[in-house]
Amino acid sequence: MKSFHEGWEKIHAENEWGKYPSEHVVRFVARNYYKKDRKTVKILDFGCGAGAHTWFLAREGFDTYAFDGSKSAVEKAEKYLENEGLKADFKVMDALEQGYDNNFFDCVIDNVTIYANKLDAIKQMYQNIYNMLKDGGNILTVVFSKNTQGYGEGEEIEKDTFIGVELSKTMTPLAHYFDESSLIDILSEIGFKDICSSMSRYTDRGNTVEHIIVSAQK
Repeated sequence: MKSFHEGWEKIHAENEWGKYPSEHVVRFVARNYYKKDRKTVKILDFGCGAGAHTWFLAREGFDTYAFDGSKSAVEKAEKYLENEGLKADFKVMDALEQGYDNNFFDCVIDNVTIYANKLDAIKQMYQNIYNMLKDGGNILTVVFSKNTQGYGEGEEIEKDTFIGVELSKTMTPLAHYFDESSLIDILSEIGFKDICSSMSRYTDRGNTVEHIIVSAQK
């Protein structure tokens, strides 16, 4: 199976964005891992884009891994870290590939990557993350809620999944929108526990954006 849409390659090749980490990612990592021996903590940036969170994780001293389906995105991320004297293990691969061993990571961070797929692929990605995590390992996943601008626009190809929608002035190839309970149900069915969710809502250039931010443990 393949999930990567070539539209994302075009977006990453033509745009300069994603240089700095999101506050909720920084907060989550600080709360859970700052007191650990960071060089022994393996964290995967799932769909790294231009490397904002990869840069943050490497800068903070974690054993950092990252991948994206866009070759342009990974090349930019690698250069970004190289210019800062930082290192991470990068791959260009599809998000449906399980390119890492089972029980390998202490943490996997998905900051608005998994949402950009059909529901079957989304469920498989969460299952793959579960497999890759060590027992007791954590996931942080961030998706768009149905209150986000773009929900109901474009063509609905399955329930709550649309093509031809615009998010923050960027034409997104594919977007699945969640409500809080549907995301929690998916993670629970896979086997995640200690599921904790919160919401973040803001306006970006006149567009309403609402994130569902969920952490859980294997």
